[in-house]
Amino acid sequence: MGLVAREIEAAGIPTVTASVVRQMTEALPAPRNVMVKFRLGQVFGEPGHAAQQRTILRDSLAALRTVTEPGGIVELPYRWKRGTYEEADAR
Repeated sequence: MGLVAREIEAAGIPTVTASVVRQMTEALPAPRNVMVKFRLGQVFGEPGHAAQQRTILRDSLAALRTVTEPGGIVELPYRWKRGTYEEADAR
């Protein structure tokens, strides 16, 4: 994923990747990365849990502003089936 993200960035489009496997992310880092301690294949959360998925997406997109070093990794604080997610205000 990191290789694709770097090519997209080279075309002038900012990217952020989400991953559950830190070793893979460190081996082929994208310009901006977020880590989530979720199950493989379910990076944005549990099926049908829209509030959780929106929270992860919102926090992932925030990395576009907060990650300043190339290859930077933000570890999101969420854990599989251990969090309460509230609906964000519609803006």
